Amino acid sequence: MEQQPERMKTLAFLADLGKPTLRGIKKCPKCGTINGTRGLSCKNKSCGAVFRDGVRKQQPSIDAVRIVTGSASQVYSVRLRDRGPDYRGFVELGTTEAIQTVDGTIITHVTGRCLVPTCFKASSQEVSENQCQHIKLAMECHVEATPHTLKSSVLNSLQVAAETKQAIWSLATESSGPLVQRITRSIMVVKCKASPKHTLGFLHVSFHEKARMKGVTERKFYCSCQAFKASKSSANKEEPAKRCIHFYACVCAFVSDEKLGKEFSYFINFESVSRCRSSGLQASSETQLLALYPQEHTSQAASSAVSKAKKKKKEDLAVSQPIDESQVTLTFQDWLASVTERINQTMHYQFDGKPEPLVFHVPQMFFDALQQRISMGSKKKRLPNSTTGFVRKDAVPLGTFSKYTWQITNILQVKQIFDTPEMPLEVTRSFVENRDGTYELFKCPKVQVESIAEAYGRVEKQPSIRPLELKTFLRVGNMSPEQKEPTPFIIEWIPDILPKLKIGEMRIKLEYGHHRNGHVEYREQQPPSEQSLELSPSLATINIH
Repeated sequence: MEQQPERMKTLAFLADLGKPTLRGIKKCPKCGTINGTRGLSCKNKSCGAVFRDGVRKQQPSIDAVRIVTGSASQVYSVRLRDRGPDYRGFVELGTTEAIQTVDGTIITHVTGRCLVPTCFKASSQEVSENQCQHIKLAMECHVEATPHTLKSSVLNSLQVAAETKQAIWSLATESSGPLVQRITRSIMVVKCKASPKHTLGFLHVSFHEKARMKGVTERKFYCSCQAFKASKSSANKEEPAKRCIHFYACVCAFVSDEKLGKEFSYFINFESVSRCRSSGLQASSETQLLALYPQEHTSQAASSAVSKAKKKKKEDLAVSQPIDESQVTLTFQDWLASVTERINQTMHYQFDGKPEPLVFHVPQMFFDALQQRISMGSKKKRLPNSTTGFVRKDAVPLGTFSKYTWQITNILQVKQIFDTPEMPLEVTRSFVENRDGTYELFKCPKVQVESIAEAYGRVEKQPSIRPLELKTFLRVGNMSPEQKEPTPFIIEWIPDILPKLKIGEMRIKLEYGHHRNGHVEYREQQPPSEQSLELSPSLATINIH
């Protein structure tokens, strides 16, 4: 009883402190775990929430990005938060199901596979409560990667082995979806051969720049294919860094886009920059392009820029001024671009895929230049597959003529022949279906950067028919294992239809197929329309192999 007054005295001393507060601690808004206010992330490892001023940091464009696959497959690139901003892995989401429990509660869960090697959870997860943070990031993602075009003319001009070019082309065409797409400012996703390590057929390639002391910038790239280790630029290095086909695929995508070419000009030619710096010189972007691409390609781009400038200057002139006919010219590339555009127009989803031959009247000099493209890659001039003599009796011009026929059975060579800077050949074209059953070309809208509020405020609504699921594709070569004879792309040439002006007749015969929802759609061939000029039976046929 003597100790009680002392206890009362102590309680009275603490009575004026007020009620206890939560100063110095805070609850995680995601899982409710108590954390310190200075904590950068939740200490509950299975939660993974990141704090910023007491609020979970929302970074959908960095944490998870949906990959453009060109199919119904849902693949995401996710950031590994515990390893830094530059480490990423892949997640594949499956079906979404709603299950009603015994007490009537509806639980929605998504089946998915986490392909992050360091993830401590099982790779196949079906219960929402046990899903890892990577699958949860993918489920909350509302941002899509930015696909980049790869021009075949750029790939053909790449100064690497023919096997490397063919490997890159195979990656680009064997499966749907873009070859290269951008995830973050410095990280790209590139298609690869499926393997136990890369089961989805995608991998990450990173390009980094870091400013050092005295104005020196350190640049390095890394590919997760492990064909080579991360390579840093160094003035003391004499050997150029080893590069894999995924690196070259990114370089082709950079060169195919003017803005990307400027942004990643250093990586376009790693070797030339190292040599220039070792000699104390500053390498320009033009120097880098010259080292990686032939002089012809660079001069062609320069002449194209000059022609655009001249065209703009002509457009700025007053309309009232008379046109000087001697200054009105048509270059070979302008003409070839019109032929390529005609081929692209022909591959329309509305029709059966076996169009009538495309007929052009062509100056002999233009066809000679085209024949040079047909022979590109060979030391000798490629001879026609067959030469046919025939007599025209029922239409002008009358007389005996020769017809030369080239059969191209390699899709890469067809693109090499008809690709131009202004009009690339479209091997595949995407369409949308209208309500009346007609089809129109689908043009991919330009990707615009949206704010975080817009990304989270927008409700995802998939269209009933996705535009990329209706496609036409050029049939060249063997399109299936069962096909015995390759489908040819045929170019026919009849010279001297107009003998005084040296103008001949060129015919292009092609076939194209249809894809609906990833499956080949077969069409019945429409009856051929009558042509105004019919050729009489040939007098002689000579086959040249």
